[in-house]
Amino acid sequence: MTLTRWVVRVVCLAGGVFLSLVLLTFLAVQIQQRMLRWRAERLLADMHQIRLYQSTWSDAQRLMHRWGAWGYYEGSCTAASCTYGIELRNSVSYNRHVPPAWLIWLLVHDRLNLYEWFGGRGSAFGASFTVHDGTIWRESTSMGISVPRRKIRSTDYRDWEWSLFVGAGSYQRLHQTLENPIMWGGGDESLARNPYYKVGRPSGCKILCEIVEVYYSTRTPPAEIKRLSSYDFSCFTRFHPCMRIVDLLPAAEEWHLYGSEYESGPTVPVPKERPLSEYSLPKPVPCSDIPVWAQARDAHYALAVEALSTKIVQDQETHQLYRKLTRVRVVDSLKGPAPAPWLPGAIVNADNREWFEKARLSGDLQLVPGRRYIVFPIGNDSKLDLVTKDSPLSFERCGVREDTPEVRREVEKGFAQNDTLTP
Repeated sequence: MTLTRWVVRVVCLAGGVFLSLVLLTFLAVQIQQRMLRWRAERLLADMHQIRLYQSTWSDAQRLMHRWGAWGYYEGSCTAASCTYGIELRNSVSYNRHVPPAWLIWLLVHDRLNLYEWFGGRGSAFGASFTVHDGTIWRESTSMGISVPRRKIRSTDYRDWEWSLFVGAGSYQRLHQTLENPIMWGGGDESLARNPYYKVGRPSGCKILCEIVEVYYSTRTPPAEIKRLSSYDFSCFTRFHPCMRIVDLLPAAEEWHLYGSEYESGPTVPVPKERPLSEYSLPKPVPCSDIPVWAQARDAHYALAVEALSTKIVQDQETHQLYRKLTRVRVVDSLKGPAPAPWLPGAIVNADNREWFEKARLSGDLQLVPGRRYIVFPIGNDSKLDLVTKDSPLSFERCGVREDTPEVRREVEKGFAQNDTLTP
């Protein structure tokens, strides 16, 4: 055997071994991603079978038995009380576990994109449900995925790896609280379009991530829950990566939580901000379009009051804008986790936190002395301010309703949608 033939054989053998390793790595990555997708699709189908307040402890046990290899809970788990979580992740999306040695090597040497070239993605899907008094009262699902970087060791953040996350969960009240700080600030006005759900995103997540949370009422029709949580798990197996929230959750297309500068993902350069004078404020939603029952469901407190007197006051900071203050007498406390700070008979100021001119032009209901109203005061859900008996009644622009038999029936309908479990 000549030296040349020997060298050729060695090169061919080395090339064959290399190609075999590449093929095996490709198959391993693809099998992992497709198995994750297969499991996630089946877990989501199981979650869509849950009917809140109807699915029983036996239904929950079947889910725990089926997904026990990926499930967990803290403390005890009984028919009386149990919160059970399920996590499906690939090797890259480690959470409570120690990452494998090969992943540590890739991260240390900044070579994670080698894994991504074979179709690998940091991918995860999670689900949870809460059992209370023998039936399932709460549920949630979430999906996350990484978007591969474009270049190795780039100093430009637009080439860095970033992530997408979307989640959906049930709540008895759709109101921003300390536990739900990113619930969209559209307030009651958003209920005119979607009385059963609200959406939110953190204000700081724009460059290396996009995050969207969906908060839906525990009384939302099952078909709507399914629409709000129908994730596209093809993002786990696509070679062309999913780059927008709407790729993960098609229902997010209508929300526009990330502006046009981010429609192709955070890697798109952000245009310069326009002067404030170029923006026009949207026309306020008519308060009559907001279902009273939805407001009553989400309210922390509800009071029946009688307007005594009104006056227009000037803003102390700008000395230009005006607002309307009304002196009211509390007639009755209709709702609250405990007796409201404002007891029946108390006389307090009512401030709707809206500039008087805006409220007047939008045709909102005005408090007229001598008439009775139902108001939804802003409670201390965010734990930022202490609400006491001396605090003024503050409420959103549409937080005032006339005290009529029809409104009372709608209010009671909303109260009936609350339960004793928090949140």
